[in-house]
Amino acid sequence: MFGRVVVNKSELKFKEFDVYRAHYCGICRSLKKNGYLSSLCLNYDMTFLAMLLNSLYDSENHSCDARCICHVCKKHRETTDKYSPYVADMTILLAYYKCLDDWQDDKNIIKLFYGLYLKPKFKAIEKKYPGKCDCIKRCLTELLEKERCASLEECANLFGTILGEVFTPENDMWKDTLFRLGFFLGKFIYIADARDDIEEDIKKKRPNPLRGMYSAPDFQKECEIILNMMATEGAMHFEKLPLVDNIEILRNIIYSGIWQHKPHKRND
Repeated sequence: MFGRVVVNKSELKFKEFDVYRAHYCGICRSLKKNGYLSSLCLNYDMTFLAMLLNSLYDSENHSCDARCICHVCKKHRETTDKYSPYVADMTILLAYYKCLDDWQDDKNIIKLFYGLYLKPKFKAIEKKYPGKCDCIKRCLTELLEKERCASLEECANLFGTILGEVFTPENDMWKDTLFRLGFFLGKFIYIADARDDIEEDIKKKRPNPLRGMYSAPDFQKECEIILNMMATEGAMHFEKLPLVDNIEILRNIIYSGIWQHKPHKRND
């Protein structure tokens, strides 16, 4: 989810940000159980999923004060629950595929070696969630094949399906709603990333499904309309969930946080 599904910090109370940060640090604690360097793939985006599942399933929190390499002098709060290991696994899964993508696109040697480090952990996750991992792998393979010639809708749907799978840890009454929430968030992320990367992708001759739209004078406006549609659909499914705990933090992310990443200015 790569830097988009985050809070708008300026609109949060200090206490709310402390809670958000504690769940973030809780994911870090869970990642370290897969090896200390696994925490390098930690990101704020997956904190939304951790807090969403915690609130939806009313999972019991386990909090403690601890020190780590980033907080040597002062203890910080770490909050984990039943779904923390699942969120950590999905974080590693997405990070592994991101490493492969960065290596393929830019020949980033650091990402290549980090991907090799994550590979055995990724293989273990595949054994735990075979159906989910097969679906994600299939969608990513199809996405790589279609990005050069398929429509924006087809490509965004594939990435949306990936995030929809990530958002559904249980096969229960909330599965469809969680999938649709993840699906539209995934489409939002994919389209927003394609918009932000369009100039560099054209320069480096990389595939981008927005390439055909880019010459239009109202390119940014058209993108904004599409993104608003995706955000609205995602919010609609979010509101169907019976969330109570930390609802203001979650709404901050859905309605404001996802818009904090500003698009690059176009060089005309």
